[in-house]
Amino acid sequence: MAAVLPTIISSLSLPTQKPTKNHNSNPIPEPNSIISLLKSCSTIREFSPIHAHLITTNLIRDPSVASHVLWFFISQENFHYAYRVLSEPQELETLSWNALLENRLKDGSLEEVFSIYYQMVTHGVPLDISTFHFLIHACSRNLTFQRGLEVHGRVIKSGLGRNKSLNNNLMAFYSKCRKFDAVRQVFDKLPNRDVISWNTMISCYVQMGMPGEALNLFREMGVDGVAPDEITMVSLLSACSKMRDLEMGEKLHLYIQNHLVVDGNVLNCLVNMYIECGRMEKAHELVAKCKADVDVVLWTTLVRGYVISKKIHAARCVFDHMKERNLISWMTIISGYLQGGYYYESLELFRQMRIENALPDEVLIVAVLSACSHVKDHRLGGSLHGLVVKYGMTVEGILGNALIHLYAKCEEPKVAYSIFDQMSSKNVLSWNSMLDGFCRSGEIAKAKSFFKEIPNKDVVSWNTMINSLAKTRRFAELFELFREMQHSETKPDKLTLISVLSSCASVGALNHGIWVHVYIKKNHIELDNMLGTALIDMYGKCGGIGKACELFSELTEKNVFVWTAMIAAHAMEGQARKAIDLYLEMEAKAIKPDHVTFIALLSACSHGGLVNEGFTIFNKMSSFYNFTPNIQHYGCMVDLLGRVGHLEEALKFIEQMPIKPDVSIWSAFLRASGSHGNVELAEHAFQKLIELDPLNDSAHVLLSNLYRKAGRFDDVSEVRRKLFELGVKKQPGCSLIEKEGILYEFRAADFSNPQSAEIYSLLDEIKGRLEEEQGLNETSAHHSERLAVAFGLISNSGRTPIRVVNNLRICGDCHLAMKVISKIYDREIIIRDNYRFHRFVDGNCSCKDYW
Repeated sequence: MAAVLPTIISSLSLPTQKPTKNHNSNPIPEPNSIISLLKSCSTIREFSPIHAHLITTNLIRDPSVASHVLWFFISQENFHYAYRVLSEPQELETLSWNALLENRLKDGSLEEVFSIYYQMVTHGVPLDISTFHFLIHACSRNLTFQRGLEVHGRVIKSGLGRNKSLNNNLMAFYSKCRKFDAVRQVFDKLPNRDVISWNTMISCYVQMGMPGEALNLFREMGVDGVAPDEITMVSLLSACSKMRDLEMGEKLHLYIQNHLVVDGNVLNCLVNMYIECGRMEKAHELVAKCKADVDVVLWTTLVRGYVISKKIHAARCVFDHMKERNLISWMTIISGYLQGGYYYESLELFRQMRIENALPDEVLIVAVLSACSHVKDHRLGGSLHGLVVKYGMTVEGILGNALIHLYAKCEEPKVAYSIFDQMSSKNVLSWNSMLDGFCRSGEIAKAKSFFKEIPNKDVVSWNTMINSLAKTRRFAELFELFREMQHSETKPDKLTLISVLSSCASVGALNHGIWVHVYIKKNHIELDNMLGTALIDMYGKCGGIGKACELFSELTEKNVFVWTAMIAAHAMEGQARKAIDLYLEMEAKAIKPDHVTFIALLSACSHGGLVNEGFTIFNKMSSFYNFTPNIQHYGCMVDLLGRVGHLEEALKFIEQMPIKPDVSIWSAFLRASGSHGNVELAEHAFQKLIELDPLNDSAHVLLSNLYRKAGRFDDVSEVRRKLFELGVKKQPGCSLIEKEGILYEFRAADFSNPQSAEIYSLLDEIKGRLEEEQGLNETSAHHSERLAVAFGLISNSGRTPIRVVNNLRICGDCHLAMKVISKIYDREIIIRDNYRFHRFVDGNCSCKDYW
């Protein structure tokens, strides 16, 4: 056949000379008989002698014969040679051209379709309805809007602008191109719209997210006298689902029951409509009433409905009764468990899926990897990684990110980094997951270095790094990083601000906290409950109780967290009555307190010595609010009784507790016994404490100090010897003070500050004055809070308060010294230890020596 083709094709070039008269005595066959012969040809060899005859008789010039020659080449799929025929300027039938257009369209050779179209226009071949249908379909396939406009113009020019089928196809094309105005324009100009026209327009409204307009158009359709069909119903039910329009959905359901058949896509859409409108019982009823076998798609839709309705057990029940399950069925039920936080159940389902030999895809593996991340199951995660390799899946995109996230959550940064390093295309999620891995494993130096390498940091990148510094208490670095963020292209979000405010609260960095508050106002950031709570907490813990109250009153809507933060702020200041009044106001506004609220309230009662009020609140917690007290609530009660000296009552309370006392309970009792000089009870508490925590340094220090006060120096030596033998080191005191936005840290007998010479000179001066004016024999002159206060005095000669945050409870000597220093230097000194605030003004403390 290859040898024959060149000869045949070369003869397709039509002769330019006039045809000579045939002197053969044999009669020339009529064109109709030749066409019949051409139609009977199935191979090139059969066609060859006929074609030779066409050339010698010059019948090749006949348009109908030539078109059938073309048709033959098209049927043989020899399109190159067909083009040779078309390249000649002859008046071939439009049908032949359309045949070639149709074949190229079927092949997906869309550019060739348009090339043929341009040849047709160039050679003046008449374009008919079929031509335009093929062209519009080609435009729809590759969404070439400009070419579609051109074809539309040619339709109008050809006098076919009112053709219904062409206009319907044009509407569908414009709809695919999301050119709603063009669809509507064609629709409005249609003189006689059929159901296809209405369906196309209604579907376009639904696709464009305009379900209300789709339903309005349906009403117009009824006025126009056009009866809807199944396709109309599918679009309209989709519109009802999006609008949650149950009333209209039920009307459509009634129409379908009376005029159409409830099955297939219509049934699926009906079930989905009831699901989206929150009528799961109706959706289930529809499926149950279905006479034909319900397919896997419909069962899966029902499972999805129960998942959406947060009825995971009902979803599981339907799933378990399914005779057939596909990948989407498994994905739906597993995702449902994931969304509900049932991570172990979702993993168990995946194991069941593997037992049934169902093959997962990348999307399902990503979902299961997410479950592994939540429960930190690196073994199953590793098995999934093995599946990924086994099935030849590409570790890129969301799959690569999911694997990095898994190993990061499981604190295996090396494995996570090996995946990250091999990924050819990394997005910001890849970088952030890897950064989180370094942060979680405590490799802060690597995290900081990696953070600098992130090419396009987003707010998650910054928040991850800031939160990591906060967790590791690197507050100076955190504030510096936050300053860097201000100069970057990324603006902090509410989570950033809350994290920074929480850090300010931890170290008493009031100036930084105020700056964040100013930033919030300047950038018109909405002060919601979360941000409001963080600001009140910051001001409360930084000693700005007045500002906290002011902010609290400005908030129009307050949830339980806002009220609790304000109550806790009063508690830290020792303002017990104000805390209780706030609680009563909270109750009057029908805001239900939570466990943390009661901890704040009981703490306030403890600091204020309000025993009766404390017991009333403690009892109301369980009797009225049905809260079961936890160890923290019991600890507050022990502290309350101990502070007022009711030690025997406190011990009895401990012995009657329904839960086993822990370290915090016995520590509170030991501290109270020491404060009231009861050595016997202190020793009892100490024994209980070291049974639970033999290496508890504070317990040994508290008992040693008590022995020292009681003059039992042999016992002091014994306690210290035990400490030494156990290898227990006393937790060093640490004090923080903020100056011009920079945090300065001091420890006992610390000489690291550049101004140490001035600090110790001032401390010696203070010590001398205390001994001279108060007759004090100083033993705590170089405690960390004293160094911090001295630094504050020499660094700021103004009248601004000196604010210090202690990691330990202030000792009695330092407490007395601060009262004297506040009077001698006429400065307000605010110290927050790990129990409460102490405001020293003119020789007095806000705690009234009750701490």
